[in-house]
Amino acid sequence: MKQVILLISLYCITGNLLAQDRNQFKLANEYYRNGDFEKSITIYKQLEKEKININSIYNSYLESLLKLEYFSEAEKLIRKAQKKHPNNLKYKVDLGYVWKANNLAKKAEKQFQKTTNSLPPGQYSQVNTLASSFTYRGEHEWALKAYKKGQELNPQHNFRFQIANIYRNLGETELMIDEFILLVVEEPSKRQSVQNTLQNTLGRTKGNGDNFEILKKQLLKEVQKTNNTDLTEMLVWLFMQQDEFDAAFIYSKALDKRLDENGHRMYELATIAHENQAYKAAIDAYEYLIKKGNPTYLLEAKILKVIAKAEQILASTHTKNDLEKIDKEYQDAINELGINISTAYLIKEYAHLQGFYLHNSEKAVSLLEECINITMGEVELQAECKLELADILLMRGDPWEAILLYSQVEKDFKENPIGHEAKFRRARISYFQGEFDWAQAQLDVLKASTSKLIANNAMDLSLLITDNVGLDTSTHAMQMYARAEFLAFQNKWEASTNTLDSLLLTFSGHSLSDEVIYKKAEISMHTKNYSQAISYFQDVAENYSYDILADDALFQWAKLTEEYLKDNEKAQMLYEQILLEHNGSIYTSEARKRFRALRGDNENIAQ
Repeated sequence: MKQVILLISLYCITGNLLAQDRNQFKLANEYYRNGDFEKSITIYKQLEKEKININSIYNSYLESLLKLEYFSEAEKLIRKAQKKHPNNLKYKVDLGYVWKANNLAKKAEKQFQKTTNSLPPGQYSQVNTLASSFTYRGEHEWALKAYKKGQELNPQHNFRFQIANIYRNLGETELMIDEFILLVVEEPSKRQSVQNTLQNTLGRTKGNGDNFEILKKQLLKEVQKTNNTDLTEMLVWLFMQQDEFDAAFIYSKALDKRLDENGHRMYELATIAHENQAYKAAIDAYEYLIKKGNPTYLLEAKILKVIAKAEQILASTHTKNDLEKIDKEYQDAINELGINISTAYLIKEYAHLQGFYLHNSEKAVSLLEECINITMGEVELQAECKLELADILLMRGDPWEAILLYSQVEKDFKENPIGHEAKFRRARISYFQGEFDWAQAQLDVLKASTSKLIANNAMDLSLLITDNVGLDTSTHAMQMYARAEFLAFQNKWEASTNTLDSLLLTFSGHSLSDEVIYKKAEISMHTKNYSQAISYFQDVAENYSYDILADDALFQWAKLTEEYLKDNEKAQMLYEQILLEHNGSIYTSEARKRFRALRGDNENIAQ
């Protein structure tokens, strides 16, 4: 019984002591975090005497001593820790670091060299411990030496990832990239990790565009020299990251042939290029898939090729002859593929061309009605056809039938992006009709749409109404502008222009002035008066540089200067202006791509 009581007493005393130590430990750490190093040292010293586990206080204790330049005590602490853990290389690095801090640089260098030379073979973890300790102390060059020594001693282990990261810390971008490239060659399974690291590292580095150019240059050099498949994959990835889809196509084609693939890589490239309006690359990829003839992608490639060509023409300074050519391509494709559920999307897009560009609304309506009939089992595609039909009816001056169709789609797809799109177009009709309060209420709901595009469109129209209605009691200017927009939607270009001119005369200096001029530029584009369009875009870019449309106008001015005026030097200057003055613009990526193309950045890419 006495023994039991004794044991209990000892346990309680020990518990109390441990509790006291924990409290003292917390207090010391608090002093350390607050920069009160004298007080933290006093407590750490006491804890050390009480045989507390030195590992628990070592780091904070050592840093406290170093902060106050108590080098002798710091050395004693390190040597005490070394006795307990003689094989831990961290303490050897810390000892050298203390000497260096105490102006004993040569002694420290000898210590670092000796420690690095002492690395045993077959001890992978020791290499990481030593290099990490050097890195922690800011000794990146010695960390590099440690990994290189470890590489010699442990050829079965690859330290290139770590070496590359040290080069990053040293600001040696080219050497970092070299190591990552070698890592991919030696361990292809690491390619995705390397790509992710490079994306994060180069993307957030100042002058990241230049760094990506370095990566591209080095990859091109290695691929052309070795023809390594994994590096080619990496090069394709880089081109796509930089929106250089034409170059991505060249190397994707090479990979498809070399690996005897079924076309999946090319289809993926075509899809992404198409989504990013890189029409040439998308069309080239679709044509490649058509020639390849794999049934998995053949039908879609034939359909999407025609649609991509149409979008390419409509997005550029096209002529009537261009429209006639694409009209024939649509007809030929429909004749070849037939009118069925598989070609419904093609027919819908053809109807859009007929209605809005060839001004044949009757044919557009007929095509869309047929499209609705053949998509009974594809409800979303059918809804898209209904929206297109509603647009055509609205353009023809039948808003009530359009509202009916919009409302149908909205009701059937309440929580779906296509339902939100229908709601937006219904709100747009109210805007056209001058019913701004009702339109605003619908737009407020749509701002929270899961579709970024719809939310942005709703926000833009909402801001237009908010900024120009309510400034005074009159909405006449806004009503005139909305009327002009509706006339433009109906392709009534002259009537729309006359309305806009009247607005400028009647409400001189109104906040809508830049929107009016921009709209006149868009109308000039539709009527192929490109010289006039340039003048209007320039007016907005230069005289309304503070307003929301400035970057839009500047980009369109640059694009017309390149495509219509063929003045590449001027266009290059304007694209650069976007990059310098509007770096948050949605046009930044496209402007950068066009700027680089005009500068000749892609001339050396292998064909």
